[in-house]
Amino acid sequence: MSAANPLLTAPDRQFTVGESDFAFFDRNAFRVEGCVVLCCRSGHAVWTIDQRRCDVGPDTLALLLPNTHLLVCERSDDFQVFYCSFSRDLFSQAAYRLDPVFFEIIHRTPVLTPPRPVVEGALTWWQMARFTYRDCDNVFRDIIIRNRLQNLLLEAYDKILRLPSRRPRSFDAPTRQTELFHRFVALVHEHCTREREVGFYADRLCISTRYLSSIVRGVSHGSAKEFIDRAVILEIKVLLQSTDLSIQEIAYRLHFPDQSYLGRYFRHHTGLSPTGFRNAGK
Repeated sequence: MSAANPLLTAPDRQFTVGESDFAFFDRNAFRVEGCVVLCCRSGHAVWTIDQRRCDVGPDTLALLLPNTHLLVCERSDDFQVFYCSFSRDLFSQAAYRLDPVFFEIIHRTPVLTPPRPVVEGALTWWQMARFTYRDCDNVFRDIIIRNRLQNLLLEAYDKILRLPSRRPRSFDAPTRQTELFHRFVALVHEHCTREREVGFYADRLCISTRYLSSIVRGVSHGSAKEFIDRAVILEIKVLLQSTDLSIQEIAYRLHFPDQSYLGRYFRHHTGLSPTGFRNAGK
């Protein structure tokens, strides 16, 4: 397994650019804090992004926004991606004036295989970002990469607006039920570390729990509670795999009554104890 998470940023390193086989993620869930841009160059993989299965192959592009959960379920031996990972602060600066509709579209379909000219343009952008990343003595380095990220986001939005014939069906005008479902998903990502009951989300959406459950079942073929629980389990897995926090500290951070309650909850949904799961990934 790779020694370190290639996508991590830090206060003194606001972005990172490189190539990876993603071996690190074979047993490690990852929650994106800022933004990640990916392009598959070879091989094939199966990812789960926010509970959705995504098949990834050559020339597949992915744009992962803040709070996205990434799991690598399968990957071939020759799997290789180019990546750029940005801090939340850098992403916020670059995305400040962009239309929220764009981000709703990306949340719905973060992985695409676009026409070859679009892929070539993305690779040119990546090469420029890599040049900036390596130019460590450039006093305007973070400003330049922020502008490069903003340019990428604008280019992506332009292609979505100009190529309607190539949009997935999910880009069609949403119904009220699909709008409510996507608002529910956003709320779960924001609040699942504290709130695990369907009633909380129904109240925030100003609808009944029965209506919310009906919407979620119609769109995702599962219950609202199952969706919430899967998001919570992802949060626990990320903390177990990517931090040295004790089980008690994780329980406190995720607002469980105590360590024992978290252990029972985790075992019920995964069949493993938190400690067993953590040890299995080592």
